Formats: sequence, structure tokens, C-alpha cells
Amino acid sequence: MSEPRTWLPDPSHYPEQMTPLSATTWFEAMGTGVHAAARELRMPFGGFRTRLELGWAYEGELEPEWDPDRAVVEAAARALPERWERELRPHVLEINAELESLRPELPPDATPVLDRLWELVQEEWTIHFLVVIPALVASELAEPEQLVGLESPADDAVWDLADAARREGVDDVIRDFSAAAALERLRATQPGRRFLRELEAFLARYGGRSRWHELSLPREAEQPWLTLEAVRLTLDAPQRPSRAGAPAGADETLRAAYALKELHTYDIDYPGLLATRDALRGFGRRLVGEGLLDEVDDVWLLDREELRRALTETLDLRALVAGAREERARGLAEGVQPFLGDPPEERERDSIIEGFYGSGGNGLSGAGASPGVAEGVARVVAGQSDFARIQSGDILVTTTTTPAWTPLFPSLAGLVTETGGILCHAAVVAREYGLPAVVGASGATSAIQDGARIRIDGGSGAISIIAS
Repeated sequence: MSEPRTWLPDPSHYPEQMTPLSATTWFEAMGTGVHAAARELRMPFGGFRTRLELGWAYEGELEPEWDPDRAVVEAAARALPERWERELRPHVLEINAELESLRPELPPDATPVLDRLWELVQEEWTIHFLVVIPALVASELAEPEQLVGLESPADDAVWDLADAARREGVDDVIRDFSAAAALERLRATQPGRRFLRELEAFLARYGGRSRWHELSLPREAEQPWLTLEAVRLTLDAPQRPSRAGAPAGADETLRAAYALKELHTYDIDYPGLLATRDALRGFGRRLVGEGLLDEVDDVWLLDREELRRALTETLDLRALVAGAREERARGLAEGVQPFLGDPPEERERDSIIEGFYGSGGNGLSGAGASPGVAEGVARVVAGQSDFARIQSGDILVTTTTTPAWTPLFPSLAGLVTETGGILCHAAVVAREYGLPAVVGASGATSAIQDGARIRIDGGSGAISIIAS
């Protein structure tokens, strides 16, 4: 397999620096997975290799080593719902159970534990792309109007939590206090504790969500106040959104296949990455216990091979951690480069790749991703820590969204993202909610001032600033 000559950043998925351990575990497994899936599905692209430079992630596209055959992936799209239930999902559940059982803190040698973790993560992310690629193809095979009204379990579960808060009479606590203070007050009363038990059940199912995939970032299960912020917004929404059923004559197989583009996250992305994070932090605890690291989360600043060597050799891990920290600081100061290696060539990309990643627009325009016109206050949001600033009727302006953001959508008037194409997460979910959306508006978070009044057209991709 030839090495890519051009490496490009992917701000849609990696808008911030990554840690070495996350990049050489999950990110490399993703590259392995997409290549293996593209081979099986005979796609007209070979996937990508990945590299980290001063903390920034860059991808180099691979040419296929096989003869592409569109008929193979189209057949896989139609077979996906049955294959998911019969084969892929059961395997994913087995992988997650084994990941959750890994205990790298325990003696004797933890090297086989790390090797097995690496095997499991590669398997899981190959399955991920065996689902996502056919699901995206299903969206091309189906008529757009056939893909409305699909379920969103985590979002529905947030509405259930809001109903529970009203039923227990603690909705005022969630509305009137900061999330941290609300948690303390909820623990102080029996109705509050009953609500918290329902919150715990929610986090047990959906708590692997994070603002993006980087493994060093805490998950929602570790930060329940994020869920309370979503519940607060839901309590202020006028009513639970109704979902239209399948239109007459809809191809139910293609609908079910396309739905797995989002639904797979409840079995792969959320629990799989949470279990992987927990296991890798276990290695950190082991190295802290052996006096080789000062903090558990210093383990993220080792790459996978350095971690493996540290389990059997005498290494100055503190020097490696300090060096990685210095590299990241330099990379943050220099910023992400437009490319590494040879300058990128103009080339036509496969429609699936283009729809998922997008090609970018400018600060005041992008790709129309969900039709409709919306006007409202622009709320420029960097991540989940900003959720408390969002009010019902705002237009969310951000770099990218992940499934962790979807509880916000029913409360919004519109959405603008700097990255992504018409098949990215933000675009898909916005269409599900009938929320006007513009994606791929590069520079929007800088060009649009927080609190400005703006108008967006989710059909044309136009963005207008009405008043600062």
C-alpha cells in the first residue's frame, strides 16, 4: 500500500488538537477500519491513513487496490438492516463487553491487555464503516422525502427526563439553578433522588456521548450536568416534536438502512469509545501506581507504542509527557496547516465523501443542508460547556456537531456549522427536526458575532447579519 503524498486536515471531525494516545489508538483504528470496509464494499476510494503533527490530525487518502463496483455497496445498503441485527450488532455488543472487562491495573503483565484492546478497537471501527458507508449509499438510493420521521432515541429520552422532572415537581430546580447547584438540591429530597435515578438510567444508556470523539475528553456519564442543561432547554420548549411517519410507498429497507447512520452510535460510538477511554485510563492508573506518571491523564500524552514499551521497559515517561505537551503548545500557537506534503490536486471526489465532509464555503455562506428560513439571535458555541448560554429560539453557530448536541435541536430556530457536507451529522439531524441549517460555512464562528441577529436560508445556504 503506497503512502499518501498529500495530507489534509479534517476540521469537520477534528476541529481541535488530538492527544497522541487517542490518535494512535482510536484514530488509527478508524483508518484501518475504513480501508477494510471500503475493500469489502468495493468502494471507489481506499480510505485514508492518519498522522499527527504538533497535535493536529491530518488524513491522506488512499487509492483503492481493487476494482470498484457500485453494485456491491448498493446490495450492502439493502442488506444492511438484516445484517446489522443478525451479525454486526451482536459482534459489537461482544466487543464492548470485552472492552469493559479489561483491567490493565491488575498484575501481572498488562501488555497482552493493550494488544487485545488494539485488536478490539480495530474490529469495532471496521464494523462502524461497514454500517456507515452503506447507510450513506442508502440516502442516495432513496428519494429524500422517504427519509423523514426517523427515530432519535437519545433525544426522545431527554424529553422523557423533562417529563419526569415535571412529574416529580423538580422542574423548577432545573430551570432556576445552575446545573451543579441543581444536582446538589436534587440529592437533598426524595422526589429529587427519584429523578436522579432516572437520570442515571439515561446516562447508563447514552452517557458515552461527548462533544467530539477525542478519548481524553470526559464523557457525559462523567459530567451529568451536561444532561441537565439539555433537560433545561427541553423544559423551555413549547412541546415535544412530533415525527411524521413514513410517506406512502416509502422503501422501508432503505429507510432502515439510512437510519443506522445515526442509530449505530448507540451501540458503537457511545459505549465503545467510553469503554476504550475507561480501559486506557486504567493504564494511566497503573503507571501512576508504579510511580512512572504524576497524573492519570498524563497517559494521553504517550502514543500507543510508547505506552506498550512503558509496560515492559524502563522509560522516562515524564520526559515523554513534557515533550508531547511542549509539541502541543507549539502546534496550538502555529495553528493547523492547510496541508502537509505535496500541494493538494484538484480532483473529483466520490459523492459519499463529498456529502460527508463537504468542500467548505465562506464565512457568510455555505451549503444549504435543511430547507427553510430562520431569523434569530446567533449563539456562537465552542462546546458543551457553552450549552447553558443557549436559549430557546437561538440560531446555533458552531464548528461542528456530534450526536451529543442533538438534544439542543428542538429548542433552536436554526443551525450554522463551519464544516461538513449535506450528509454530515448536523445536516442529517437538522432535516429530521425540520430545522433550517447551513453547513460548510467556513469562518462563520469568526464572522458572526455572538448575540448578533442573523437570518439563514437552509435552501440556498445564504447567511445575513441583520444587526450586531
